[in-house]
Formats: sequence, structure tokens, C-alpha cells
Amino acid sequence: MQMLETIRRKIESAKDLHSVVKTMKALAAVNIHAYEKAVRAINFYYQNIEAGLQAVLKENTDILKTPVADDSDSIGIIVFGAQRGMAGNFNLPVVNKLDSWLKKKELKQRSALTACVIGDRISEPLQDIGILPSYNIDFPNFRYHLDGTIQNILLIVEEWRFQKKVSHIHLFYNRPTSGSSFRPGHSQLYPLNPDWLKELAGRQWTSRSIPLYTIPAGDLFNMIIRQYFYISLYKAFIESMASENASRLLAMRKAEQNIEEQLEELDAQFNKQRQDSITEELLDIVAGFEALSE
Repeated sequence: MQMLETIRRKIESAKDLHSVVKTMKALAAVNIHAYEKAVRAINFYYQNIEAGLQAVLKENTDILKTPVADDSDSIGIIVFGAQRGMAGNFNLPVVNKLDSWLKKKELKQRSALTACVIGDRISEPLQDIGILPSYNIDFPNFRYHLDGTIQNILLIVEEWRFQKKVSHIHLFYNRPTSGSSFRPGHSQLYPLNPDWLKELAGRQWTSRSIPLYTIPAGDLFNMIIRQYFYISLYKAFIESMASENASRLLAMRKAEQNIEEQLEELDAQFNKQRQDSITEELLDIVAGFEALSE
């Protein structure tokens, strides 16, 4: 009987865990759908920023002549990882992507990099490849609270650019692909890609005339660049959060399958043990009856 009680407790625990896993899987699926809608909305906003840059650059090509500093010893990186657990193998692709990129750069002292980490659970893997983050920022609890977090990161970016003289800033984060899959991505936040700016300046305007503006071109350009920084960080947040939920969904599917297999095994053990117990009791009854009959 003691063995039966032990197996019964294991079955109850597995069922409770199975319920938690199913709930986590459902929440991850719902979140992925919401983040996909947010990404589509961001893309429309991004197109408006491109249009603003295009309008300024078409009549002020001198902006493109601004020299770009060498990034050999003044790199800032912003790495997006997992904030919560049960997300499977989510951080490793980003860390491997960053590690490969740094090897191509042939940087000798990685600890000298200026690094900002988003999410608690990626700090330790980064330390394993020789990166010691200077800033650690938590993900907000809801995507609706992203604005304040992004403003804090923008303050860090401004500090890097104007106080620490960081010439290049790069983002590393996971990007959703299709279904519940994702892949690590990398983009340069600052400075803007000069080839992209030249392409914008040469792109045909969609209407008959370019919009008029009264703000000095340089000031307007800087204002749009700030919006570009904001939307780039916002997009990185949303895509990373979507990828984290995709990774969690995949992990929960595997966990659900493992739990169901374990439940089948426990049920089989329970039934066998119960049958053995019944058989043993019957044999005791028969043996007792035979003893009384003699």
C-alpha cells in the first residue's frame, strides 16, 4: 500500500504540473499574437520616420557628409535576453551571435566594451564570453509600459555618445521568424548607415511635392534621429519579447509531451502495483481458507 500511495502522489504532482504547463503554453500563444500585431504597427511608424528623413535629406545632402568615427575601440552594445524563466534555450543564440561578431572584430579586451543588458537571465552567459555589463535593465511587466524603460535606455545612449564618446552602438536580440521559431539578430543603432541614408535621399518621393518645414534642417534631422532611436529600441523590445514567448511556447510543448509520457508510465506502474496488491490479497485469502479447511 505504501508503494501505491507514493505512485498516487507522483501522479497528482504530475497532473498539477501539467496544468501549469498548459496555462503557460496558452499565455505564450496569446502573447505571441499580441506582439505580432505590435510589430506590424511599428513597421508603419518606421515608414513614417523614413519619409521624414527622406524629406530632409533630399534638400540637405550636406548632412550626409558628416564624418563617421572609427569604432575599433569605442563600441557600445545593448543585448536583449530573457527576463523570466521557463523560456528554454533562449539566451544562447544571442550570446553566440554576439560572440561570433566580436571574433570578426578581433577585439582583444572584451571587458572594455560598454555593455547594457536587458533582462536578468542573460548576464551570466555574457560573462562566460568575457563581457561585464555596465548597465542592467529589467523588462517592464507589460508591453504597455515600455515607454519609460526605453526612455531610460535613450538616456544611456546619450551618455555614451556625448560623455563616454562611444562612436558605434549595436543591438543584439532574437527576432521571430515563422510560427514559434526565432533567430538571433544584430543591427547598428548608431551611427546611421550612410548607404541607407544615401538611398533614402535618392529615392523618388511618393507625391508631387516634398512637405514644407520651418524648423532648421539640422535640428529637424536630429529630432527625427531621436525618433529613429526610439522606434529601433521599441522594435527590439517587442521582437525580443515575441521571441521569448515563442521559445517558451516551444519549451512548454516539449514539457507537456514529457509530462504526458511520464503520466502514462506512472499510470501503468500504478495499475500494475494495484493488480499485484489485489493478487497478493487474494492469495492470502485462499491460503487462509485452505488452512482453515484442514
